[in-house]
Amino acid sequence: MKVLIRRARPADVDEICELVRRATRGRLAPSRDEVFDRMAERGMLLAFSPTRELVGLVSWRVENLVARILDFLVHPFDLRPTVGRQLLEAVEEEARRLECEACVLYASPQMSSEALAFYIGLGYIRWPEESLSEPWREAAHEFDAFGRVALIKQIRAERVTRPI
Repeated sequence: MKVLIRRARPADVDEICELVRRATRGRLAPSRDEVFDRMAERGMLLAFSPTRELVGLVSWRVENLVARILDFLVHPFDLRPTVGRQLLEAVEEEARRLECEACVLYASPQMSSEALAFYIGLGYIRWPEESLSEPWREAAHEFDAFGRVALIKQIRAERVTRPI
């Protein structure tokens, strides 16, 4: 399914709240203010079906040439292979424009084998600690305290060794 992907706008807050509630079966029910604050502190892209239904979102922020993917949600789940791929590719394109070296995706260590295969299929892997540059290492460990696993995709062929 081809979807429309665009940046989130303040007018999308209610739809985003509803998507999160539906996708998590009510386990997460963010307030309008929480969603608005999240939109203000990071980039957020939304995916809309051909019928204009919100079916996915991804948010990220960039620091030290590393794009950190912070929120990733697709609902219904069976759209992840298509909609999820398009959302992550859109973030990677934004990261390339910003001269980023890598994208880091934070996943639960209890993720399903299907989810892991999905991420690996898109080029996200666990890199050996010793091969990570300092900015990559910092990004990889950013969410250790929350029990998250960092999957990294190199998106720039050459690493930056001096300021751009």
